[in-house]
Amino acid sequence: MTLNIYRFCFSLLCLLFTSLLHAQEDSLADNRKSEAEIKIEDRFVAAKFLIIAGKKNEAIKLLDTLRRESDPSAAIFFELAKLHYDAKDLNQTETNLKSAIRLEPDNVWIRQFEINFHKDLGRYDDAIAALKHLIVIQPKKDDYYNQLVQVQLKKKDPEAALLTLDLKEQNIGFSENTIIKKAEILDHAGRFDEAVSAIQTLVQKYPYEKKYLRLITTLLHSNDKIVEAEPYLKKILELDPHDQDAKLGLLLLSNQMVSKDDYLLTLFPLISNPDVPLDIKIKELLPHVTKQATSRDSLTGRQLIDLCDKLVSIHPNDAKSHAIYGDVLMNNEKVTAAIRQYEKTLTINNRNFLVWEQLMYGLESIDNIEELWRVSSEAIDYFPNQAISYYFNGKALAAKNEYKQAESILDEASMISAGNPNTESRILTVKGDIYLKKKEFAKAMKFTDQALEVSQNKNSLAFELKGDIYKEQNDVKNALIYWTKSMEMGNVSLKLKDKLKQTNGH
Repeated sequence: MTLNIYRFCFSLLCLLFTSLLHAQEDSLADNRKSEAEIKIEDRFVAAKFLIIAGKKNEAIKLLDTLRRESDPSAAIFFELAKLHYDAKDLNQTETNLKSAIRLEPDNVWIRQFEINFHKDLGRYDDAIAALKHLIVIQPKKDDYYNQLVQVQLKKKDPEAALLTLDLKEQNIGFSENTIIKKAEILDHAGRFDEAVSAIQTLVQKYPYEKKYLRLITTLLHSNDKIVEAEPYLKKILELDPHDQDAKLGLLLLSNQMVSKDDYLLTLFPLISNPDVPLDIKIKELLPHVTKQATSRDSLTGRQLIDLCDKLVSIHPNDAKSHAIYGDVLMNNEKVTAAIRQYEKTLTINNRNFLVWEQLMYGLESIDNIEELWRVSSEAIDYFPNQAISYYFNGKALAAKNEYKQAESILDEASMISAGNPNTESRILTVKGDIYLKKKEFAKAMKFTDQALEVSQNKNSLAFELKGDIYKEQNDVKNALIYWTKSMEMGNVSLKLKDKLKQTNGH
């Protein structure tokens, strides 16, 4: 059975290589291969098997030999580009990619790799040029337009994105998704009336579809024009007298003022609507999330949790929905649940460092040392220039009593942070903790006081450590003072809560 599978793979690889090598040949040419050509194909297939077996360095050597000994081949250059990219050798990736494109400028597989390569490096102009080339080659391919719009928006060029959507309509025809994307871009650009007008075209084309009426009410709501949503809500009820979201919307509009208890309820129809783009929902939620993070209002917190719970059920495969839910949970001191959301976020998209950072803060607060060490080590691999990851890694090592390694990585964190007061204060706190564990109380207090000085007395962890130092010296009164101060500053560490509980009980 295994032999048959390998034979099948071998046949496919031969076919792929042959098609790439001879794509430009005249169909009437002699198709008989020379012995030298057969040997080259055999060695190319051998290189592919080395890649499958995980022996990528050996594959690179073999393909480099083929590159020098055979006629110029886009297939060989393309394979080398992919291998060098996996090895994070960007110069060799680009060199081989350019050679592959020069030989086969219309090869869509090579061009798509080129686009992803440029996007990963933030070279949006190059990615745009490659996508425009593909659109010329395949003007009916929907995905190329969508990718181009995405890159143009990353480049913060909404006008270009709108022109791309116009071109998509011209070449492919009318599309509901195209209209909705136009409305979303117009709304983000502050062109609210044009956004509503775009959705109106869908209402006119599909007068019995509730979802487009809902989209207009969403746009009105997110732009503080709630009262103007009334005729659209009434139209929804004409189509479906049992629509509970429209009933709720009209009920709230009938009041002169919406109470604080009811205000966030008005967001449920928006969040529950699967046709509304996630970015619009997050735009509406963010001001409330930010405000609640400062006020710590428990009612708002509970309502935001309910809203975000609905959000992730509607958008389970989008990293942004889980990330904002994690922030809401963290703000409400539901740290373990927040950690789960951040972990889910990273399984979908692990390229946003802010999520890694929030996850590490969460693990720190519940004192999950082993996981903090693992996650911080992984974060360092992905983002080697982020000092805070080194701090968390050093703190985890110190907690594991690996003091020499901890001090080494903390020094590295200090060097990378370049004097950032928040990070530097945290680093000094961990160093103070190391000396506390060594029972060198004077040195521990010295580092702790330095941490407080650098942070201008804003480091809650340093206040907790100062309490720990006093406790170790049997000064319970001062320990309680500094622990209480740490908690008042927002330290939600489970260890701190236990210390206060035990001390007060004592």
